[in-house]
Amino acid sequence: MSRLTDDLNDPQRAAVTHGTGPLLVLAGAGSGKTRVLTYRIAYLLANDKARDTEITAVTFTNKAALEMRERVENLLGQPLRGGFVGTFHRWSLEILRRDPEAAGLPRRFVIADTDEQRQMIKRELKKLGLDPKEHPPRALLGRISGLVNRGASQSSFANGSSDSQSELLATIWKGYEARKKAAGAVDFDDMLVLARDVLKSHAEIRSRIQDRARWLLVDEFQDTNALQMDLLELVLAGERNLTAVGDEDQSIYRWRGAEMDNILAFERHFPGSSVVKLEENYRSTAPILAASGALIAANQRRRGKTLFTSHEGGEDVRLYIGADERAEARWVADRFQELQRRHSLGEMAVLMRTNAQTRSFEEELTRRHMAHRVVGGLRFWQRAEVKDALAYLRLVIRADDTIAFERVVNVPTRGIGAATIDILRGHADHDGTTMVEAARRLPAELAPRARISLERFFQILDEARDKRAELDPGDLVGWLLEASGLLAMYDGDSEEKTARRENLQQLAAAVAEAAQRGQELEAFLDAIALLEEHDDDDAPEAITLMTLHAAKGLEFDVVELAGFEDGLLPHANSRDEPESLEEERRLAYVGMTRARRWLAMTVARSRFLFGTRVPTRPSRFLVDLPEDRYTDVSDTALPIPAAGLSEGGRTAGGLPRRPRPPARRAKKAAATVIDETGQGWRPGDRIRHGRFGTGVVLACQGTGPRLKLVVFFDRAGRKTLVPTIAKLERL
Repeated sequence: MSRLTDDLNDPQRAAVTHGTGPLLVLAGAGSGKTRVLTYRIAYLLANDKARDTEITAVTFTNKAALEMRERVENLLGQPLRGGFVGTFHRWSLEILRRDPEAAGLPRRFVIADTDEQRQMIKRELKKLGLDPKEHPPRALLGRISGLVNRGASQSSFANGSSDSQSELLATIWKGYEARKKAAGAVDFDDMLVLARDVLKSHAEIRSRIQDRARWLLVDEFQDTNALQMDLLELVLAGERNLTAVGDEDQSIYRWRGAEMDNILAFERHFPGSSVVKLEENYRSTAPILAASGALIAANQRRRGKTLFTSHEGGEDVRLYIGADERAEARWVADRFQELQRRHSLGEMAVLMRTNAQTRSFEEELTRRHMAHRVVGGLRFWQRAEVKDALAYLRLVIRADDTIAFERVVNVPTRGIGAATIDILRGHADHDGTTMVEAARRLPAELAPRARISLERFFQILDEARDKRAELDPGDLVGWLLEASGLLAMYDGDSEEKTARRENLQQLAAAVAEAAQRGQELEAFLDAIALLEEHDDDDAPEAITLMTLHAAKGLEFDVVELAGFEDGLLPHANSRDEPESLEEERRLAYVGMTRARRWLAMTVARSRFLFGTRVPTRPSRFLVDLPEDRYTDVSDTALPIPAAGLSEGGRTAGGLPRRPRPPARRAKKAAATVIDETGQGWRPGDRIRHGRFGTGVVLACQGTGPRLKLVVFFDRAGRKTLVPTIAKLERL
């Protein structure tokens, strides 16, 4: 018994030895939340307060559940027999497997995995005559899942649909539900919904589950959604012995349906609760905790805690502002090479808001032969949308590139299916020519739609070759992405579509950068093909490149937060909404607290968007960091712009500007151009359009009533608009 409490600090001990009734453990980053959960289970069992069969512990990943069970068994020195330790979905599945009839399921119901779910959606789209490339099954399933986890059903959503997109989703969803029922299948969300419904309507089953969950423990409580809370409240009974462990400052999954109010209003949900705060951090140095703590303190919607460490010393947190994304990547690679003397590559990570940001780091680390891996996604040049765009470029350079032709002749979908390809291949074999040449001849056997589509396809390629002589390479890529329809494929606000649009932007930026270095388009394509020679996925020690969302729960000796700029962190999609901005701040906080020994934040003063270099602003979050919380190591030749500045001496987030020394004032802005109403505009301005959403001004053409703005919109890409007619609003 003493071993189970002597290893703990006072708040941890209070949580582990808590008696009956609901308990909320507010566990700051690196404060030992897993230890509290596992020690509490072991304490309850070793002290005969609970039997194995009365313990239920739920979390969000199989990996976390396995680790929890193993640590409990190591503490007890024996297997945990009868108790449940697993995910919410596994818990729900056990309820349904025992009583499938209560849920209206066949005795041997099956679980539809992700691929099978997508196939059902594809078949439903085909029945409706819709193209899966224009309506990606993955995105549709994501929308359905989000609605389910917020408590919606197909029928309630259909009844409330008031626009064509919602009505279409309701129709697809109805067909999807019918296909699952016919197959005797459930998906992952069904498990939660049906388990909840069974517990709600069957008192005997509910009583049995309550007996098995007399001591209920929940990890990552800040990530629970409405549906999971329904489950918990149905199961808790009698003494309501709930131990919930979480941290509202690390709630970063609102887009998945997580309800942070579950932890903020814990006492309202569970009256008579006790609250214990774990504030001693065992992971990070004092400078890292001071900086991250100052950042998160700016959030209004939090319960509040102040992390501290008993470890003295530690290196200063660094801020580096470089000329562009290449300078950013070079600086990081330089620092990582220096740090290799003390830390292995496997203990280093570059964390970023979007996957599109990996490109400059991949290229710089590859050039230096520094092993690295992209976690949670493909390497930049292997991503489907990037390879599609490269195939179009290859066809502009080499008209008879059959491999590229086959890849994109029907991307976006233009009615050129397998039957058309077979006809073209047959003509190519018969005439001893390429498929591309056969396609240009438009064989008579082709269906009328296929003939028209091929003619248009070749018109785009021919026009691109003509424009190559008049456009800069980056602009050529921007034109080609729009003319081909590749960009339009990813219209919309979903995380997936936004990420794919950003990847296409990065491709245009890469082409423009290569052109500035004097690299011809042909040489650029060759260089990209050769990048696949450098594959570090199997390297025993490699630098990790990953998004901030993917980094949650991990830790590294050395962490670099890339793109600490408005538009990236906070992301442009936050649209200046207070709740979204607070989540973005929590995301930055999660990234900072992944660092054990060394932390830096980097800013590029400009980035390429579709071949045009656009000035950026350092993140407004820097205003939350007192200057004594970090050391500025930026290039001395570059004046440092104040964080997130806009007109009127206030930050882009509306906060008062933090005074800075005269030598560090913002560089003089681009010239302002006045429209016919007297409104001033300049490159770099963030604006909003009623239809296209938010964007950044790339260039101003003309003045007064003839003024036009070239704008790159986060959702809609590049547009040229008259500001007074378009009713643009400057942010």
